[in-house]
Amino acid sequence: MKKVSVIATAVASVLFAGSTLAEDKVTEGWTVNGYGHLLYNVGQSLALEESYHHRRDYRAAGAAFSGNPTQVEFTVTKGNNYDSGAWSKYVLKTEYGNNEGGNGRGFYTSSSGNEGHLESGQLEFKEAYVELGDLSYFTEGLSMWAGQRYLNRQAGIITKEFWKQSSGVGTGIQYNNAGVALLSADPGEGSCTTPDGANTSSKQCNLDENGASTTVTSADFYYYGVEALAGRFDFDLKLMHRENVDKDSTAESGVGVAVTYSRDYYGLDGWSTTALTYGQGVAANRGVNFGQWSGNWQKDDESIFFTSYGVVNITDNLQLGSEVTYWDLSNSETNSVWGSDDGLSRLFLGVTPSYKVNENFRMEAVLTYSVESIGKAENWGREDADTSFYSATLAPVFTVNSDYWGRPQLKPYITYMSSSDSGYEWSKGGSDSETRVGIEAEIWF
Repeated sequence: MKKVSVIATAVASVLFAGSTLAEDKVTEGWTVNGYGHLLYNVGQSLALEESYHHRRDYRAAGAAFSGNPTQVEFTVTKGNNYDSGAWSKYVLKTEYGNNEGGNGRGFYTSSSGNEGHLESGQLEFKEAYVELGDLSYFTEGLSMWAGQRYLNRQAGIITKEFWKQSSGVGTGIQYNNAGVALLSADPGEGSCTTPDGANTSSKQCNLDENGASTTVTSADFYYYGVEALAGRFDFDLKLMHRENVDKDSTAESGVGVAVTYSRDYYGLDGWSTTALTYGQGVAANRGVNFGQWSGNWQKDDESIFFTSYGVVNITDNLQLGSEVTYWDLSNSETNSVWGSDDGLSRLFLGVTPSYKVNENFRMEAVLTYSVESIGKAENWGREDADTSFYSATLAPVFTVNSDYWGRPQLKPYITYMSSSDSGYEWSKGGSDSETRVGIEAEIWF
């Protein structure tokens, strides 16, 4: 039975670990890393308009549920090591996303080069920060940074949902595996309706009815890498605050905590990550998921979030990825969350078996099941209080490396999706059951 490959380990650390440890010396000079995700759902760009499943929201997962036909990322890093032992790093991350606000519907664009009339978000700067470490008056292993960044990001491997991050502008200090950071973001994604009823861009979405800023801020405290129980524990605490809000309803402050446990695949050959989080008020979005979306939570909103995912090497040719996620949202006073009068919970189960046929070809399937509970049938126009969602994807994968994480690859697929609610629409004007055919290309370097 083979061990996790070097490529798989490197990819997993980049995608899910978040950031490089401060004591590591940087790569000298300029380096370029990137990611590309290119998707074609045959004939179904505008057909997906206003579908919740561009956002997935723990109802389903797989290539067919992405709302971004063209996603291209580049990270340019300038690193220097100095004779004194100090080091510096400048990181600039850009992303082109052919969808609105990162989560909305995606458009199939042509050669006009004028895509702004279709969407609000295109080529954007996602990270731009400078970090200095091991300065002569610092203790060894201490670094400080300032700028815009994604701090300590982690995401599920099947849902692809980021459940932990601090995305904003700020500063921080890290000593080995422990750190403190302060980041701020202005609420608003895509477009919004202003207090006077007008529809506008997100530049005005962070203002209250008097034109005052409603900036949200997170103070992060984290300690990672505690070895115990045959694995590693990471601990996060986030204290959040929002400016100029209606204190009678909208949350002004909040607290989020998370414990993350990483080890082999539950005693088998592979790897796994398990996390439990709690969030209240401004931090109700899974406790430790901070960004421009951290607004408009009610002061008594709270959530409990659990996730566990990983990849096991069953044989030399067969690997299995899995993910289980549960998210419960409630309000201790009104119990009304997102228009549901009796709270809201989501349970997601997914598996991805991958069979290596040879070095350049593998077969993959994605099977998901989820249950969304909204308290009573009257909420959201649903037939029942609990709605089940099913999806199954089968894909032959053409690749240069047929490991589970082997990239680049081209993946034609066919996906079937169904819901227990006969009135549910997977896409605007669609039905409770649909079949989609498409092809996905993916690369990272």
